[in-house]
Amino acid sequence: MLKLRIMRAAMAMTLASQITACSILQKNQAGSTPDNPILLDTMDLTFSAPTSNAIPRGAAPLKVDILHTELHLEFDVPEKAVFGRAFITATPYFDALDTITLDARGFAFETVAVQKGDSLMALEYQYDGNQIDIVLDKPLLKGGQVVLVMDYVAKPADLPAGDGHAISSSQGLYFINPKSDPDRVHPQVWSQGETEYNSGWFPCVDQPNEKHTQEIMLTVDTSFVTLSNGRFVYALDNGNGTRTDVWKQEKPHSTYLTMIALGDFAVVKDTWRDKEVWYYVDPAFEPYAQQIFGNTPEMLEFYSTKLGYDYPWEKFHQVIVHDFVSGAMENTSAVVHGEFVQQTPREMIDGTHEDVIAHELFHHWFGDLITSESWTHITMNEGFATYGEYLWWEHKYGDEEARLHLQSDLDAYLSESISGTNHKLIRRTYDDPDEVFDRHSYQKGGRVIHMLRNELGDDKFFEGLKLYLHQNAFGSVEDVHLRVAMEEISGVDLTWFFDQWYHREGHPVVDVQYEQDSSSNELKVKVSQEEGVYGTFMFHVDLIAGAGERSVTKRLWVDESSEAFSVVFDFVPEWYAIDPEGDMLWEVNEVKSGAAWMEQLERAPHFMTRSEALRTSYQLRTEFSVRYRKQLFNMLGSPEEFWAIKKVAASELPGLIGLDTNAAMNALMRTFQEEKNTELRAQALFSMDSLSGGDEGMTDLCIGAMQDSSMRVVRAALSTLTERDPCSAIGLSQNLQEEDSEEMLLWIARMHALCGQEASLSFFQEHGDAMKGIDRFMFNNDFTRFAIAVESEEVYDALVSYLGNSAFEEMSWWARMSTVQGLQRALSYYEETLGEIEAVENPSEEELTQLALLRNKKASLSALISEAKEVEDKEQEDAND
Repeated sequence: MLKLRIMRAAMAMTLASQITACSILQKNQAGSTPDNPILLDTMDLTFSAPTSNAIPRGAAPLKVDILHTELHLEFDVPEKAVFGRAFITATPYFDALDTITLDARGFAFETVAVQKGDSLMALEYQYDGNQIDIVLDKPLLKGGQVVLVMDYVAKPADLPAGDGHAISSSQGLYFINPKSDPDRVHPQVWSQGETEYNSGWFPCVDQPNEKHTQEIMLTVDTSFVTLSNGRFVYALDNGNGTRTDVWKQEKPHSTYLTMIALGDFAVVKDTWRDKEVWYYVDPAFEPYAQQIFGNTPEMLEFYSTKLGYDYPWEKFHQVIVHDFVSGAMENTSAVVHGEFVQQTPREMIDGTHEDVIAHELFHHWFGDLITSESWTHITMNEGFATYGEYLWWEHKYGDEEARLHLQSDLDAYLSESISGTNHKLIRRTYDDPDEVFDRHSYQKGGRVIHMLRNELGDDKFFEGLKLYLHQNAFGSVEDVHLRVAMEEISGVDLTWFFDQWYHREGHPVVDVQYEQDSSSNELKVKVSQEEGVYGTFMFHVDLIAGAGERSVTKRLWVDESSEAFSVVFDFVPEWYAIDPEGDMLWEVNEVKSGAAWMEQLERAPHFMTRSEALRTSYQLRTEFSVRYRKQLFNMLGSPEEFWAIKKVAASELPGLIGLDTNAAMNALMRTFQEEKNTELRAQALFSMDSLSGGDEGMTDLCIGAMQDSSMRVVRAALSTLTERDPCSAIGLSQNLQEEDSEEMLLWIARMHALCGQEASLSFFQEHGDAMKGIDRFMFNNDFTRFAIAVESEEVYDALVSYLGNSAFEEMSWWARMSTVQGLQRALSYYEETLGEIEAVENPSEEELTQLALLRNKKASLSALISEAKEVEDKEQEDAND
C-alpha cells in the first residue's frame, strides 16, 4: 500500500520547495502543509491521534482456517447497502472446534447455516455487532471441513469511519456519488481491506496471517464495469437490467487483499507473456492510459527475472477510483490507485507516478505472495515495496536517478526520526494497526534492505531473495524468515544485522574527521558515533579517495563508538569522502579542509559525493570563490552532468560574491531554454529572477513562460509574477483556470488570497467543491486568508456556507482542522462586528436589522462549531474503541 498521508503531504512540500525564490508557498509558511496550519483564533478541539498505551502485539492466534470464500453480492447503491450470501469453507488449524468465530462488522444476518449436501441446517449463533460466534451442530475435528452459509445485509457506510492517518477510513467498502449526481463521477463502489476492514462487507477471519481462495459473483446494473481478484470466469445477463460477473481467485492470499470495484471504467488492454495486463480509468483518460501505465509489462518482466520467481498471479489489472481513502493498494492481481495517478500528457511532462505503480507491483511478491504475519512485521511488506521502487529506477533510468530516489527515502525517514518519532522496525506495541504505516516501515525499511544488499553483494543478495520467495510462497513471514534465507545462501551469520536494524531503534549519528600527512600516502580517518543519541552501531562503510582523475574505494568495518583508521593509497590523496554513493542509513558530519571539499566537488565520480560537496557551499564560496564560481558554470554547461546537480548549481549562483551577472544570466537562460528536466528549468527561472533585480525584462520572460508546455515551469513563472504583483498575476492566469489540474487551482487560490480583492470571491465559490484531502486543507486556508484580507461580511458569509457544508464530511483530520479554524475566524468577525454595532448609542433601523442578523449568524455558527467538536470527540471515542 502507498500511504496517502505521506505521499500527499510530500506533494505539498514538493510544491513549496519548487519555488524557493519566492515566498508564496514556502514550506515554513503557515497554511502550506497540514503540519504548519494557519494559526487563527483557537478553540478546544483535539485533532491528534490518541497517545499510545504500548499494547503488546503479535500474530493473531490460528484456530480456524478459512480455505475458500464464495460470495454472491448485490448492491443498493443509493442506499449504500450490500446484500450478500457467503459460502465459507473452514477447517480447524489443530484443535477441534465447537464454535467458529468470524469478523463481521455491522451486519444484519438473515440466515446462518451449515451446508448438508443440497440442503441447509440452521445453526445457533451469537453476534455482538463485530464478531459472530457460530455454534456447530457437532465438533469439527482436525482434517475435517464445514461449509457455512450466511445471508446478510451490510451497510459499511454506517460504520464508524475512524481517524487513520495512513488509511483515512476503516469502513472497508465505499459508495462514491451513490445518488448519481450528474455533476460528479459516475457512481462507484470499491473496497479497501487493509488493515482489518474487509469484515465491513463480508464475513471473514480479518487477519493478515489468514489466507484463502475465493470466488466472487457480482450482480450489478449493466452500466457498471466490475473488477475483482483472480481471473474473470464469465458474465451472465439476467434480463432485468442487471448482469452477474464471476471472478475466481484460485491461489490463496490474505483476507485484506480481497477486493471489488464497480464503476464506469474505460478498459485499456495490454499483455505480458500470456497474462492480461489491463488498465481501468475514467473514460476521459482512456487515450492516456497506455502512457500512464505503459511500462507495466516491462516491470513485470524485470521483477520476474531479477527475483528469479515469475509473477505468480492470474493477471495484473490496475484501476483508478475516486476519493480513495489511501494512496494505492496492492490487492492481489487487482491494484487500486487513487485518482492522482490519472494524468494528462501535459502533466506527465513534469513527472509520472511510476514509482507508485512499481511499488504496488513489487508488493505482489512481497506482501501478496509472502505476507507479514502481523502488522508488527509490516516492514516486510512495505520496506520491500519501497525498495522495489529503487530497483525499477535503477533498471530503467540509471544509477543517478535511482540514487536520488534513495536519498529522498533517507530524508523522509530522518525527518520523522528527528521530529521525535523513533521505534523499532519490528514494532510490537501500537494502539491501532494504522500507526505502523509510517516512514520507518516504508523508507527506513527500504534503506535497511539496501544495506543488506551492500553487506552481501548483489549475487548473494538476489539469490537470497529468490530462496526467501520460494521457501515462503503463499505463506506468512517474520524478519527471521528473511535472515534464515540470506544466511543459507551466504554462509554468513547475520544475526547482528537483523538485531541491530530490525529490533533496535534509531541509526548511527557519526562524525568523521580526516588527517593527512602531505609527505605520505597515508590518510587517517576517525569515525566517532554519538552514543548518547542511539548508541553504537556496527556497519561496513566505503571510503573513497582520489587525486587527479584517479580514485580508489576501500571498505571500513566500524564496531566501536570511536575508531581510528590508517589507510594507505598508492598516491597522495587530494580529496576523500565516506559513503561515496549514499548507501548508509545514518546522519553524518564530515570535517575536512576546504581544499579537499573543492577537489571533491571537481573530481568525485559519484554524483552523491559531488552533491555532498555542494552542501558545504558556504565554506567553498568564501574560501575558493573564483574556483567555486567556475565549477558551478562548468556544471551548468556540461551535457554529462546530472540534472539534480545542475539544479543545485543554478540555485547557488544568485548568492555568490563577485559574480558576473551577465554571464550567469546567459548560463541560466541556456539552461532554461535547452534542458529537458522541468525541475531544473523552473530553478533556472527562479535564479534569473533573483539576479534580475526586478527588471521588467524578467516580467516579460515570465509572461512568455506562461505558455510553456510544462506546468511546473508555468507555476514557476506564476510564482514570480505573483510575488511582484499578485493582482496582475490573476489576470494573466485566467486561461489556466480551465486546466484540469487541482494543483494549478491551488496556486491561483494563493494569488487571490494575496491580492485580497472582493471580486475574487466567485473563484473560491466555484472551485472549492473540487478539492479533497490535503488540497482541501490548503484551499480552506487560502479562502480563510482571503476573508481576513477583505474583512467583508459577504465574504465571511460565503466562507461559512462553504466550510459548513463540509464540516462533518471530511475524512482527513487536517481538512477538518482547517474547516473548523476558518469557521472560528468567521465567528470572531461576527463577534467583532456585533460589538461595534452594540456600542452605537442610537442605532438606526438598518443597524438594528443588521444586529439581529448578526446575532442569528453568531448563534448558528457557534452551534455548528460545537456540533463539529462533538462529532470529532465521538470519532475519537470510536477510534479508541
